[in-house]
Amino acid sequence: MNNMASQPDSITKTEQRRQGLSYYLSFFVWPFGVMIDAIRHWQQPWAKNIFWLFCIFFGYTFLIASGEFESADSARYAELLHWYASSDIDFKSLLKSFYSESSAAVDIVQPLLTYLISRITTNPQVLFSAFALIFGFFHSRNIWYVLDKTKGNLSFVVILFIFVFVLLNPIWNINGFRMWTGAQVFIFGVLPYIIDGKTNRLAWSVLAVFFHFSFVIPLGILIAYVLLKNRPNLYFGLFMITSFVKELDIQALQSYLSFLPSVFQSRVAGYTNADYVESVAMAGQALNWYIPLATKGLNWVIYVYVIYFFFLKRKFLLENKSLMNLFCFSLLFYSIASILSLVPSGGRFLNIGSTLFFVFLISCLTNIPKNDKIVGLTYISVPLLSLFCLVMIRTGMDFFGFVTVVGNPVFAFLGIESAPFILEIKKLL
Repeated sequence: MNNMASQPDSITKTEQRRQGLSYYLSFFVWPFGVMIDAIRHWQQPWAKNIFWLFCIFFGYTFLIASGEFESADSARYAELLHWYASSDIDFKSLLKSFYSESSAAVDIVQPLLTYLISRITTNPQVLFSAFALIFGFFHSRNIWYVLDKTKGNLSFVVILFIFVFVLLNPIWNINGFRMWTGAQVFIFGVLPYIIDGKTNRLAWSVLAVFFHFSFVIPLGILIAYVLLKNRPNLYFGLFMITSFVKELDIQALQSYLSFLPSVFQSRVAGYTNADYVESVAMAGQALNWYIPLATKGLNWVIYVYVIYFFFLKRKFLLENKSLMNLFCFSLLFYSIASILSLVPSGGRFLNIGSTLFFVFLISCLTNIPKNDKIVGLTYISVPLLSLFCLVMIRTGMDFFGFVTVVGNPVFAFLGIESAPFILEIKKLL
């Protein structure tokens, strides 16, 4: 594991370019293997681009939801691509439909991109490659932002925490391109602002609204933090209180959100109507036991660390302003997300709150002395986080096959079919 941190400082720019070129060329032979090896050399400038390229390859080989998953977003994206290609809608009409009460189209990027692709091809693989190109760019940059903050201090536990960070919003989430790409874009903008004070990056967080309209809520939380600044006692109290909230009046929530423009109201009503609430609840009950356990385990880890840092590491946080900023913002965000998680689909914001906390924890683990008591706490969390990682990888296996893992662009372009990876493994067993 420590090999990830050992990079020669004396390597010249010419050698870097030569090494990078060899990796780019090798990528077309075995994308997955080259991507894994590139991660070992993460400090090289080309490494994150190799990861980005693999994301695009993943998008091209992505298995669109079918069967029991036909209600998933990816199936609807593919249908929309075919509909745009066969319809006589022009570009002007499409633009006019955005933020129109008659169409209720409030998420711009996905339909716009789908329309543009439909002018070229009806092949959904091309569409999902485009999705992955955008998602992968922000995903790779967010990962490398966190890696750079570790300064090469990568122990087994830190690597596990980074792995959790990556899997909180993995590449197969292009299945729900709108929400999850919006999350990557929001994180891309907000982290440099909270940690480094780069106000110019906030523009990216604003752009997340064009991927999914619901990011008006994270933006509202960000505005509240900017106004309130660091108030750890207030945020911690809110964090603990919201953890005990078990029920939310959906009808009251609708009235609270009545301030939104009328074009948003139909979407709000869609997410809060009784039938949708019941369908989401039934879907949750049908999940295998290990899925909710993995989520609960992740939440337990977060709560234990929050309590630990609030009561025992206040001095450490006060001495590290950027960490205190991130701690406070994460507390505030997670608190609001806990309330929103009681609404169907609202739990997605909790995922973003968890992402913020893991950036905080990774930064702390690489800055706290090794003889600190937190080391013992991290090893206690290893089984729970390992379970989370396994469950997330298992979920992803429904959306990629052997071609993604052992194939290459030539195999993919030849149209070699691949069943979901989990089914292929079951056949072998």
